[in-house]
Amino acid sequence: MSLVRSLSPQQHEWVIRPLLDAGVGLDHIRDLLFRLGFEAIVSEGRGTAAQVSTLVSDQPGHVQAAWTEVIDRMISLDRSNA
Repeated sequence: MSLVRSLSPQQHEWVIRPLLDAGVGLDHIRDLLFRLGFEAIVSEGRGTAAQVSTLVSDQPGHVQAAWTEVIDRMISLDRSNA
């Protein structure tokens, strides 16, 4: 069974910081994270890294790189909370 813990405001900020630094607005970040969560639910967690990347495939390279960093940070937080 998975245990879900709340993140501190500092952890939230750390996770999204790459996108903020890339100039992505908070509304767009919220949209991306909502879409990521929705895709994870409807695919029952069977998504791939390529599918996660498609959420920003229409964005400039620096935003795509920032998104990859955000995903890496989310994974590292999950591992550290395990």
